[in-house]
Amino acid sequence: MLPASAPTKIARFDRKDHFPQGWEICIAQFLELFHRYSYIYKPLSGGSWYSADDKWKLPDSEILKAIACVHPKFFIGCRAGKATRFAVLDIDQKSRYHNKQSLDKLLHALSDAGLPKSSLYRSSDSGGWHLYLFFEDPISSADLRAQLIKLLTLNDFQVGKGQLEIFPHPGGDRSLGLGLRLPMQPGFAWLDKKTLEIEYERDELSAPQALELFVDVLDGDANSYAAFRQLKTYNEQLEKRRASAVAHGRGEPASNVVPIRRTEKPVDTGEFSDFVQAVFHRLPPGIIVDNWYKGRLYHLNGLNGPSQRAESIECVGHYLFYGDPSRDLPALGYGYEKERQWAIEEYLKARNNGQSYDINRGRADAFAQVERAANWRPAHKKGDEPQKYSPVVPISWVRENANRKADARKRISNALDGLKERQEKFTTEELRKEAKCSKETLYNHKDIWHKDYEDLAEGFFAASTDEYNDVVGAGSTQTQPPTTSLDPNMPPGRLAARRIAYEISMRSQRDKRQALKTAATSQEESESTWQDEVTRLTQKEPSTLSIPEIKVLLVILAVYLSTAPDYDSQAALQAYLSELKEQLNAGSNGPRFVVRPP
Repeated sequence: MLPASAPTKIARFDRKDHFPQGWEICIAQFLELFHRYSYIYKPLSGGSWYSADDKWKLPDSEILKAIACVHPKFFIGCRAGKATRFAVLDIDQKSRYHNKQSLDKLLHALSDAGLPKSSLYRSSDSGGWHLYLFFEDPISSADLRAQLIKLLTLNDFQVGKGQLEIFPHPGGDRSLGLGLRLPMQPGFAWLDKKTLEIEYERDELSAPQALELFVDVLDGDANSYAAFRQLKTYNEQLEKRRASAVAHGRGEPASNVVPIRRTEKPVDTGEFSDFVQAVFHRLPPGIIVDNWYKGRLYHLNGLNGPSQRAESIECVGHYLFYGDPSRDLPALGYGYEKERQWAIEEYLKARNNGQSYDINRGRADAFAQVERAANWRPAHKKGDEPQKYSPVVPISWVRENANRKADARKRISNALDGLKERQEKFTTEELRKEAKCSKETLYNHKDIWHKDYEDLAEGFFAASTDEYNDVVGAGSTQTQPPTTSLDPNMPPGRLAARRIAYEISMRSQRDKRQALKTAATSQEESESTWQDEVTRLTQKEPSTLSIPEIKVLLVILAVYLSTAPDYDSQAALQAYLSELKEQLNAGSNGPRFVVRPP
C-alpha cells in the first residue's frame, strides 16, 4: 500500500489492451481522418476548451485513449487541415433546429443538392447533434465549408454559433479556425435519423465495437467526389433562381411570362373580375380574383397599416402564383414553391414600410408564415409531387425538321455540282438561287459548299494574272469614252481590276487607321510620362521643403502646368503650386504676430 503522501501513479496506455491485434487497418483508417496540429483539449472535470501549441503534434496514442474512453485528463478535439474526408453539421441542444421537423428539412436540402448519405450522432452528454457527411476522397476544407454554408443559407437556415455550425472550419490568415470534438468519447451515441431514438450508447460498446461501427459508415456510406461537384452546380442554380425571385419580389419586370392553359369551366368571379379578365384575357383556373387584386396592390404599394402582414403574405403569394402579364411578372406556380417563398420574403423586407412590428424587431419567426403559405397546396394536390412545367417538342415536329434539313442539304449539294461543272467562279447568290433556299439556310449548311467555293476562287485568280489590265471598253486619247458593256456576266479582266482597286483603297484606309492608332498611343505615352514626372516632383509636402527647393519647383512645375493633359490634372497641379507659393511667402516674410487685447 502506497503512503498517503505518495502521488497517484497513472497507468501507461497500451494499445493492445483496448484494440487487440488485427484491428490495425481500422485504426489506420480512423487516424488518417484527423489533422494533428493545433488540436484542442478540455478537462474531464469541465471548463473551457484550450488550444495546444500549433507546433505540437497530437500523437496516435492520445486519440486512441480518447476514443477508448480511458483518457485520464482530457476530452480531445482536432482542427481542420487543408483537405478533409468529412464535414459535420453541429446542432446544439438548445438550437431552434434541434427537432425532427428541422432535421428532416435539413436532410431534404442536402439530398436535393446531391448529398443523400449522412449519419447522425449525439456528440456528448449535453444532447447536441453531430450530423456527419463522409466523402470517398479528400476535398478542400475551405471549399467544402463555403459550399455547405451557401447551401444552408439559400435554404433559410441560420448558420452561426449556438444554432447550426459547420465543420470543417479552417479559419483564415490570422485565425486557426475552430476545432471539433472527436467522436466516440464519453457521452457519444449513435442515433436513428428517422425516429431520433438512440441505437447505441458509447459506454455500452467496447472500443473495437465502437470503432467498427464508425469505420463501417466511412467505408459504406460515403458520398462521392462527383456528389460534391453536383453540390457546387446545384448552389449555382439555386443562386440564379433566388436572384430571379428577388427581382420578382421587388416588382422588377421579367423577360418571359409563363402561359396558362385556357379553361372552359366557370370561375368564381369577384369585385375586380373585369380588371383581372382584361389582364389575362381569360380567367385562369382556380384564381381568386379578390385575393389576386389585393396581392397586386400589396406588391405595388407595400403595407400601409398595422396587422396586414398575414393578409399580404396570403394575397401576394396568390398573386405571384398566377403572375401578372400586364407587369411582365411570370407565374410562379406548382414546382416553384422555393422561388415563391424567396419572392414573398424579399417583398416583406423591401416593402413592409415599417408597419410590421415583428419585422421591425428583427424576430426570426416573422417570416415563418411565408414558408407555410408558399408550400400550401389544395387537397387534391397534396398527394402529388409538384413538378415544374417543361415544354415537350412533339415527335412529329422533330421528324419534320429532320426531313426539311435533309432536303435542303440535298438541293444545295445538287446545285453545287451543277455550278462546279462550269469550272467558273460562282457567287453565293448564284448558289442560293440554284438551290432554291434562303440565305440563312445556305449558311447553316456551309460545310457542303464553302471548300469548293474557296478552291474555285483561288484557281481563278491564279490563272487571271495576264488579264488585269484587259478591261472591256477601256479608252485612250484616240478613242471615244468607254462604253458600257452589254454582257450580263462581268468579264474576268474587269473583275480583277476592281479587286485590285478595292485592295488599294483598303490599304490606304488601313494606313490611315494605323497613323491614328500611332498618334493615340503616342499621346497616351506622353500623358503617362507627364503623370509620372509630376508625381515624382510633388511627392513631398510643401512644409518640408526649403526655400531654394520651393523656388526650383515653382519654375519646373510651371512648365508642366502648361502641358497638362486634362483639366483634372491641371487643377491638382495648380493647387499644389498654390501651397508652394503660400509656403514661400511664409518662409520669406516670417510669421505674422497677432496682438490680442489683455
